[in-house]
Formats: sequence, C-alpha cells, structure tokens
Amino acid sequence: MILAIDTSTAACSAALFDSAGVLVAHRDETIGRGHSERLVPMIDELLDGRTATRILVGVGPGSFTGIRVGIAAAQGLAIGWGAELRGMS
Repeated sequence: MILAIDTSTAACSAALFDSAGVLVAHRDETIGRGHSERLVPMIDELLDGRTATRILVGVGPGSFTGIRVGIAAAQGLAIGWGAELRGMS
C-alpha cells in the first residue's frame, strides 16, 4: 500500500493506493487552517486498519506550516511502520 499526503494548500488530502498504483480510498477536506488537528484522524479513517509500505508527502510549494505538518506526520508514520518515505512536489 502507498499512502500519499498533501497539506501544502488549504486542503488536507490523503489517498491510499495499492501496489499497482490503483486508488483504493481518498479523503480531501478544504479546511484552511487546522491541518495538524485533522490530518492524523483522516489518515486513520482512510487506512481502516491497513498499513502502508510507502509514504509520499507533499513538500511544496505551499504553506510552510502546512508542509511541516504533513512531513512530520509522514515521518512519524514511516518510522513506526518501517515504511519508505519520499517527498513529492
């Protein structure tokens, strides 16, 4: 499974893909502010008990604070799951 996260804009977005790159599930909410409060619960809903072996996270351009939230969450999950972590623009 591949987890993709983007928090660089007013939207808080996450998507889950299978190993062939087929979209399994996604969540996207335009929230403006509050990515740090909404991102992890959104990912939890999306995964529904599954874990990802690869994580892609948006690294900008965009909101500095939003980008930091996404990268921090992705890094924590990657460490916890032993998953590969990559940035994407």
